[in-house]
Amino acid sequence: MAEQILRDPYNFDFLTLTEPFAERELERGLLAHLRDLLLELGRGFAFVGSQVPLVVDGRSFYIDLRFYHLRLHCYFAIELKTGDFQPEYAGKLSFYISAIDGTMRTPVDGPTIGLLLCESRSGPIVEYALQNLVQPIGVSTYRVTRELPEPVREELPSVEDLQDVVKKLHSEMETLRKEQSGEE
Repeated sequence: MAEQILRDPYNFDFLTLTEPFAERELERGLLAHLRDLLLELGRGFAFVGSQVPLVVDGRSFYIDLRFYHLRLHCYFAIELKTGDFQPEYAGKLSFYISAIDGTMRTPVDGPTIGLLLCESRSGPIVEYALQNLVQPIGVSTYRVTRELPEPVREELPSVEDLQDVVKKLHSEMETLRKEQSGEE
C-alpha cells in the first residue's frame, strides 16, 4: 500500500519559485501552501510538523517535513532536496526513520516510511543507494513551474508596461493632490 501511495513526480505547480532556490525556500513554499501539498500527497496524510527537533544522544536533528498517514498508521519523514539525488541522502533519511521508530513510534504504529523528494534522480544510483537499506524509503522527483506557459504569457502585460502604468498613476495622483491643496 505504501508503494501505491507514493508517486513520481509530485507536481508543485502551486509554488512560485525562481531558479535557483534553496531547500528552505522550497519548504517554506510548501508550508505556505499546505492544503495544496496535502492534496498532492494524496488521501490519508496528516501534517505533524516541519523542522521539529528529533533528539538522539543529546543532539538535535531536524526532519524537513513530518506527516502521519491515517490509513497506514505510520509516520512519513520527508526530506526535500534541490538538485539531483545523492546517495548520502538515503543514509541520512534512514537514520531519521530509525530515530523516529525508536523515539516516537508506539506499538499501534507501523514502521516509519521515508520519502526523498529531489528535482531529479538516476534510476541506477537510487537503486544502489537503497539496495541494502532495510527501512522503507521512496525517492521521487518534483516539478515546479518556473515560467508561465506561452499562451498565458502573451495575455499578460510586460514588466515595462506595468511600470509605465504605475508611473502614470503616480503622476496623476500627484497632480490631483496639488490641485486639491491649491498648489499649481
